Amino acid sequence: MIGVAAVAVIAASCVWIYSTQFNAAKYNVGLHHQVGEVLAEQTANLIGKKGRVVSIAIDTKEWPELKTQIAAFKAKLKKLGEYELREYEMDPKDQPKYGVGSGLSGRRYVRTVKKNEKADVFVSFIGAPTLSDEEIAELGNKPKLIAEDRSPDNLQKLFRNELLHVAVVSRFQFPSPGTEKPKTPQEWFTKRFQIITPSMSSSLTEP
Repeated sequence: MIGVAAVAVIAASCVWIYSTQFNAAKYNVGLHHQVGEVLAEQTANLIGKKGRVVSIAIDTKEWPELKTQIAAFKAKLKKLGEYELREYEMDPKDQPKYGVGSGLSGRRYVRTVKKNEKADVFVSFIGAPTLSDEEIAELGNKPKLIAEDRSPDNLQKLFRNELLHVAVVSRFQFPSPGTEKPKTPQEWFTKRFQIITPSMSSSLTEP
């Protein structure tokens, strides 16, 4: 019995070590810290050193990289100015479309904007919304949006309608301008991501 108990304790310890150490190390912490800081810098560039910011994300429990991004975003904002931050966590309802850089629907974005009409900027960590013409009309005064997105495919329409001001997108133009063997968080960011602004949106295709 003592031997069985000892084996059980060892097995439980191995599971704990794997989940807290190995599993947490499966993503590039420096890279995602840099993504959060870049989103904060773009926020400050857009609205200045003071304003109301609304962030849109999901529960980070299953997304440690998102947790890193949000923590870095908030810490960087504090250094850049005086911002009133309101955080929204969307319920993914077990839909696989939700994740880092994806999932935000047009309907949910419109609802969030309507609840925060005095916000100076919305920052989405779960993608740019796909908006119908009716939803665009419903938005009325065009809110400022900064979004992290996995793909540039949905962005042209938003830029054209002045509903998206900056997008941090998984790199889709190659070769990347940085070093072949990145070491620093900034070098990793250059290799893995791109910053898209309205002046660059003409190169995007619209579905």
